[in-house]
Amino acid sequence: METKNTPFEQLTITNRFMFAMVFSHKEIAKPFLEAILGIKIHELRDPEPEKTIEISLVSKGVRFDVFVKESGPNGEIIRSFDIEMQIEDTHEIPKRARFYQAMRDSEALCRGEKYFNLKELYIIFLCPEDIFGKDRAVYRFKNFEADDPKIEMGDLSFKNFYIFSKYREVAEKAIRDYMEYFATNKANTPATEDIDRLVKWYQTDSNTRIRYMTWQEEIDIAVELERQRADEIQKKADAEKARADEAEARADKYEKMLRELGKL
Repeated sequence: METKNTPFEQLTITNRFMFAMVFSHKEIAKPFLEAILGIKIHELRDPEPEKTIEISLVSKGVRFDVFVKESGPNGEIIRSFDIEMQIEDTHEIPKRARFYQAMRDSEALCRGEKYFNLKELYIIFLCPEDIFGKDRAVYRFKNFEADDPKIEMGDLSFKNFYIFSKYREVAEKAIRDYMEYFATNKANTPATEDIDRLVKWYQTDSNTRIRYMTWQEEIDIAVELERQRADEIQKKADAEKARADEAEARADKYEKMLRELGKL
C-alpha cells in the first residue's frame, strides 16, 4: 500500500492518484489501450477511476486504479480493461491480478446469468521494475493447456505486465513511447504530450488538490488500520505462544515430579 505523502505539486503520472485522474479521460485511455494491446476499440465508455467493488461485508474488496469498458455499435459490452499503476513490488502482484479478475467476473454477471456472457477482460499492470525477474520488458499471459500450448483455454482473460524501466528494449514503438514517458516523465509524442498537459493542469487545479488531500488521508487511515490489525494479530500470536510455553513448562514439571516418585 502506498504510504509516502508526495507533495501535490510534485505528482507525476506514476503516482496512483494522478494516473487515475489522467486516465479517467477516454481520449487518453483509448489510444493507450489500442497501442499497448494492438487492438482497435469501437467506443470506450467513460473510465472509472478508483472503482471499488465490494462483494460482501465480510469479503475482501478491491479498488481498481482505472476501470473501463468498450461498447459495440449497439451499445453492448465487448471488452473491459483494468489498468493499474504499480510502483512498489509487493511480491504478490500475480495473485492480486488473479483476485482482480475474480472480482471483476463476479460483478459482471447478474444472478442466474450464464457464464457464456462473460466478455474479454484485460488486467494491465504498469511496473517500473521486472517483478518476474526474467529480464523482459513486456509479459503477456493467457491460459494454455500445459502439455500442448497450441490449445487455448478460451476463457477470454488476459493479464499483461509492462516493465517501463526497460522501455529501450520494447520493439513496438507505440508501446515504447508510453513506457518511456512513464519512466522519464519526458513527453516526446503527441499522445504522451496530451498526457503531460493533463498532468500539469491537474497540478494547478485547486479542486484536484482538495481531492488528493482527501485521497491521501484515506490512505493514511487505511495504513493505520492495517498496522493496528497487524499489531492485534501479533498480540494474539504472542499470547498463544505464552500459553503454549506455560503449558509445556507445567507438563515438564509434572513429568519431572513423576520421575522423582518413580512413577515413570
